[in-house]
Amino acid sequence: MSTKKLKLANGLSVLLIEDHKAPVVSVQMWVNTGSADETRGEEGISHFIEHLVFKGTEKYGVGEIASSVEAAGGELNAYTSFDQTVFYVTISKQFADVGLDVIGEMMGFPRFDAGEIDNEREVVLEEIKRSNDSPGREVSRLLFSTVYKKHPYGIPVIGYDRIIRKVSRKTLLNYYTSRYVPDNMLLVVAGDFSAKAMAAQVKSVFGRLKKFKVRKVKRPREAKQTRPRLAVKKGKVEETNFHIAWRVPGASHKDVAALDVLALILGQGDSSRLSRKLRMEKPLMNSIGASTFTPKDFGIFTVSGSLNAENLEEAFGAMSGVLGTILSEPPTAEELRKAVTNFEGEEFYAMETVDGLARKAGSLQTLMGDHQYFKKFLKQVQSLKPEDILRVARAYLNPESLSLVMTTPRNEKAVAGSLRRWVKGFGELHAGAKRTRSKSVRRIALPKTKWSVGSAPKGDAELERVRLAGGATVLFRPSFATPIVNAKAAFLGGLRIEEPGKIGLTELLSRVWTSGTRDLSEAQLQERIENMAGGLGAFGGRNSAGLSLQTLAPFEVDALRLFGAVLTEPVIDAAVVEREKKMMLEALRSREDSPGQVVSQMYIEQIFKGHPYERDMYGDRAAIESFTVDDVKAHWRRMSRAGNLTLVVTGAVRRDRWLKAIETASGMLPAGGPLKTSFAHQGPPRDVWAFREMDREQSHIIVGWKGLTLSDERRYALQILQSILAGQGGRLFVELRDKASLAYTVSPMRMEGIDTGYFGAYIGCSPEKGGKAIAMMREEFRKLMEAPVAATELDRAKRYLIGRHDIDLQRSSAIGSGLLFNEIYGIDAEETFRFAEKLSTVTPGHVLELAKELFSKPTVVCAVGRKRPW
Repeated sequence: MSTKKLKLANGLSVLLIEDHKAPVVSVQMWVNTGSADETRGEEGISHFIEHLVFKGTEKYGVGEIASSVEAAGGELNAYTSFDQTVFYVTISKQFADVGLDVIGEMMGFPRFDAGEIDNEREVVLEEIKRSNDSPGREVSRLLFSTVYKKHPYGIPVIGYDRIIRKVSRKTLLNYYTSRYVPDNMLLVVAGDFSAKAMAAQVKSVFGRLKKFKVRKVKRPREAKQTRPRLAVKKGKVEETNFHIAWRVPGASHKDVAALDVLALILGQGDSSRLSRKLRMEKPLMNSIGASTFTPKDFGIFTVSGSLNAENLEEAFGAMSGVLGTILSEPPTAEELRKAVTNFEGEEFYAMETVDGLARKAGSLQTLMGDHQYFKKFLKQVQSLKPEDILRVARAYLNPESLSLVMTTPRNEKAVAGSLRRWVKGFGELHAGAKRTRSKSVRRIALPKTKWSVGSAPKGDAELERVRLAGGATVLFRPSFATPIVNAKAAFLGGLRIEEPGKIGLTELLSRVWTSGTRDLSEAQLQERIENMAGGLGAFGGRNSAGLSLQTLAPFEVDALRLFGAVLTEPVIDAAVVEREKKMMLEALRSREDSPGQVVSQMYIEQIFKGHPYERDMYGDRAAIESFTVDDVKAHWRRMSRAGNLTLVVTGAVRRDRWLKAIETASGMLPAGGPLKTSFAHQGPPRDVWAFREMDREQSHIIVGWKGLTLSDERRYALQILQSILAGQGGRLFVELRDKASLAYTVSPMRMEGIDTGYFGAYIGCSPEKGGKAIAMMREEFRKLMEAPVAATELDRAKRYLIGRHDIDLQRSSAIGSGLLFNEIYGIDAEETFRFAEKLSTVTPGHVLELAKELFSKPTVVCAVGRKRPW
């Protein structure tokens, strides 16, 4: 990997990162302007402009930017933050010129058509409504408006609806021409190219951008916070969400490294202090974590979580204990070692994709002025001592700069009173901790991890399939571009084999499978895997259950031993089962806060009525409360037989080492072949219209039909049908969002299962638009039944799918997932690499025939919202 910097005559800074791991290129434009650079009356226009530059340029009409990129198999999008606005295209290297061209047009020659401004105005207003329906977004807005009273970080990036409704074309254009200026932009191109040739292309495309004077923005200064702040809001929620924040310096401060390590030790990963105390030892919180937000200006150190309001006092009391300890004594040397390993590993995980490379470089260059700053940051982390972590904890986690915000279903006054007492207690705790003389920590030299993969073979090996003596199947697909190791194993079974009255066991098993081995407790297992900068987790679905491992090459030997032990000899702890039962009940309850999840479950129940797929993965309250540890063990034993096991190992792996370990582990399993089951499903006999009232700003609607199975060869035609409707250049987006401005989110959806599947579309829109949205979605499906798609549209759909597929396969974990699920469901695993070949055989006639068959079946329409949309 090599880098090259350029500065064009118009002032545009360019960073080229040449990397040949995959035939993919990422083109990213980082504009050094964000919502914090807006003045009064402009709130939200950075984000609005982000939308508008997609709506036509001198060269491209409305929708043509997305169509051009997607026809070349690429993906494009953008996002706005407080400090930057970023536009990006990820695309095959053979179409890199397309990515460069569209980004160049969007940055230099947008039309800002008055009609399109009004159309997109409606879309942004829908996005604001969607945000208002999100409990997570609501508590986040409350946090930033509480911490930042004068500074523009206190204003939502998306802005306010009153501004978006009225902002004029002139205001938008003035902001654009004064901030979207070459001198104020950074172009990052990363991927498989020659830097010399790419530099010439960049100059040709972006040298045309006009040089304007950058409008200087002076952001208001925030006064020093001298006392705690508290904000409680009663909401239409089931779950209580909170943030506790302390003011910390911005990204360039010397204490940021220590603060990042403090956050990792305190609340990142299952072995972190907060998670262990408040989630693992006793389920007082549904989620808990710690993080740092260190932007251009001053930031915040945050402890965030969600919980049942009934646990508020006990949970916050336990949290005080954890915070008191981190304020009283330094972390252990082992905790510091884990933090260093995880930060070192972060660099390799970011390197796995070209968009990851570009994103990291762009962020560091715009924020720190150095795209390689992470190396300096890593040296700072490696030089830290335990006493440094204690110092920043005491200095920054002080009561004067504390802000506590909460959204809750409980009475605001009662909750506020409880929180004031907690804040007062924290102040006393902090004062006492500062008077405490900390214990000295045994100094240990942090060992340097050897990150290379040693004498790894050059290039990538072919796929290899091994059938073990006991009947298990193992697939190997090594790749040594990065030192990342992935393993995935699955048993057939899952939801479809659950017995009546025991629905939800697969979900429960996925939560407790990693609760220990014969030699390690749950806490010890979590500590071991996180010390490897890795992750080990279980999954459960409608058709299977299994384990996933990701780690780095230096830890391969220890990781595979843990993986084998958990896979075939788990020790499922009864106390962990009881804890996770409570968490499942909480998940069922808090799902009511997400209308999108509610309508999805309604749809599943209607479309799959009479088939096991209709079941809720979480079961119901009665079933969950009845589960015992013996039920979970029995469910695991029913699936875990040698002939029912498939494993896939990808990445920087040593094949012989893994094969020996897997042979030993699978030998512990009883004999038996694949757990194959079959259930008939005819689909709904007539149209179904289901509605549930929920008091939300948006209605959430699904329109769908019975789909195909995993073994149906027409599934490739179905993917093309989905692609015709999907993406920013797809029919649903163009007709319902670009033209009709009905929604921010509208997309097709599909699922293929062993016995049956579904196909349909989802939209979230204002209640008064619901009826029109349903009619327009059905009209788009009707059109697909009446006429063959044009050859150009079919070609766009195919290229879009192939491009997305190839982009996804940059990650060895994605390759592993594709191989695994093809293999266990009876599909040739090699189809993962023959995707383009399979799509190439699909004709317009195939798509038309399939559309006629699917969309002539009974329709299922499900909706949640304030009023019935029909």
